[in-house]
Parts: sequence; structure tokens; C-alpha cells
Amino acid sequence: MSLWTYFLPALLLFLEVGFPFGLLVPGGDTLLLALGALAGEGRLSLFPLLPLLFLGSYLGHAVGYGLGRILGQRLLERFPEHLRERAIKLLSRFGPSALLLAPFVPGMRTAVPFLLGTLGFPWLPYLLLAALGSLLWTQGLVLFAYFLGERLPAWLLWPILLLLALLPLLRRKPKA
Repeated sequence: MSLWTYFLPALLLFLEVGFPFGLLVPGGDTLLLALGALAGEGRLSLFPLLPLLFLGSYLGHAVGYGLGRILGQRLLERFPEHLRERAIKLLSRFGPSALLLAPFVPGMRTAVPFLLGTLGFPWLPYLLLAALGSLLWTQGLVLFAYFLGERLPAWLLWPILLLLALLPLLRRKPKA
């Protein structure tokens, strides 16, 4: 496999987590599950896949936080209202540990780092929590699909992964 096979997914995670257009094209969960399944089938190697995915997510968190610190309120107003409210609700409920949950929620993995930067959350605790959240998200989903891929035939694995990837879309409530 080409090195791009490993670097491109890390770049996609970086872009999704670090920049506001990650709100428009969330796909990190699906990507991580698919990569894990491919590794489980022996088509990809877990090394360098796991470290690069972690790095892409972590650097995206750092950039999102930095954009929040630098651009603050001006850019915050461009975030969709419902995502701002969800991010504030998540932060109010869980405090800074929301960073551990945010990567698992499409839209929140982009909004929470930016919001914490805007609010001036201290950078060292932020970077430590972002590292842990990135580690749990990237490694957790990839390894879940990897071990599933090792044990299930491909004809059964891919429909299960597709269902898991579509689950957040199926759970969305229609707008009134």
C-alpha cells in the first residue's frame, strides 16, 4: 500500500476536527470504522495507521482551539445555532471532560475545541484532554472494527459497519 493510504485519512481527520467545514462533511466515524475493518482483513497495517490517525485528530483539535483563541466571537457567530447550543450544553454538563466525548459526536468534535479556545480555556489542560479524547476516539473505533473484521466474514462485516455508521443519521430528529 502507498503511504498516501495512511496519510490521507489522517489529513481528512485533521480537516474535519480542526476547521469549521468539518461541520458540513462529518465522516470521521465511518472512516475510522472502515479503516479498522480493512486492517482486520489484512489490507492495511495498524502501524503506521493508528499513530497517524491519532496525530491527525490531535493536530485538528489544536488548530480548532487555536482558531477559537485567535478568531473568537467573529467566527463563532458563523457556526450553526443548533451546534453552538449543543456544544455549550455539552460543556455545561461535562465541563472540560467534554473533550473526551466530543470526538464521538459528529459536529461536536469541531465545535467543542473551537468553543473552548474562544472561552479562553487554559491551553495545557486542553492539550492533555484533547490528546486523550483523540486517542480514545481514533484507536477505539479502529480497533473495534479491526477485531470485528478479524472474526467476521466480509459479507457480514460491511453491512454491520454501514449500519453503525448510519446510526447517528437515523437517530436525528426531524426539524420542526
